Amino acid sequence: MVLNYIHTLSIQREIKTDGHSPLLIIGSDFELYVAKNDKGKSPAFSLLNECFAAFFLHHWDICTPEFALIAIDKQLILAKEDLSVNHKPFYYDVPCFGSKFIENAIDINSFLVSEKKKAYNKLNNPLDVFHITLFDTWVENDDRKPTNYNLVLEPKTNKFNIVPIDNAFIFSTQSYEHLDPQYIAVSVNDHLLVSDLGFLIKKYTTINEDFINNQRDYFYLCINRCQQNFDAFVKEIRGYYLIDENSINKLKEFLFNKERNNNVFNEYVYRLKQ
Repeated sequence: MVLNYIHTLSIQREIKTDGHSPLLIIGSDFELYVAKNDKGKSPAFSLLNECFAAFFLHHWDICTPEFALIAIDKQLILAKEDLSVNHKPFYYDVPCFGSKFIENAIDINSFLVSEKKKAYNKLNNPLDVFHITLFDTWVENDDRKPTNYNLVLEPKTNKFNIVPIDNAFIFSTQSYEHLDPQYIAVSVNDHLLVSDLGFLIKKYTTINEDFINNQRDYFYLCINRCQQNFDAFVKEIRGYYLIDENSINKLKEFLFNKERNNNVFNEYVYRLKQ
């Protein structure tokens, strides 16, 4: 997986949110991207997290927007007079993380008010809800839960793909040196499998021993893929962002610890059976 690096042709607008308030930009590949900065922080952990999450999700075969690292010229920031304080020029000394803009995306909450079986049948990838949940436990995502899905529906051939977005708060929203493979952090009430969407997918899925064995094979295959390609990806990232060797080693110890991953999967099975 090669990091795509592009320049910004123009800034369309700021997308006002409670978090990063990203910019909608047109890239030098003439595509629309949602580009976020990390407010000048160094290391830029939220941007690193987004990069790692996109890399991992790709290796997990989970639908996710194409992404790129995006250079935004400070003159473009200065010329856009209606930007908020979330966009000071020096925030753009390093590239932004950009995910390709999803046209006509539908909010998951609007979708869930429909009749349940009809809603389920409109999904191309319902099992990705399970896989995203397992993924979120593995990377300790603090910011995907029943009150904040951070999922959108992308229209595809008369159905919808479930797409995870906004992965800046993985690794328990802390510096990598503090990650401890002895623990997995899961809150009962914040778990995606106890959300309306999680219950919907469970209702129409046969969860038996064969299913669980297949899920186990999938999980360890995904981890193996990530581990095999991790060092090469880190080498690419270090061409753009500051990340020290100790942090890299801590990430590897955390993500690829056999005992922890066994506990992650067992916790997932427990949630599936609830």
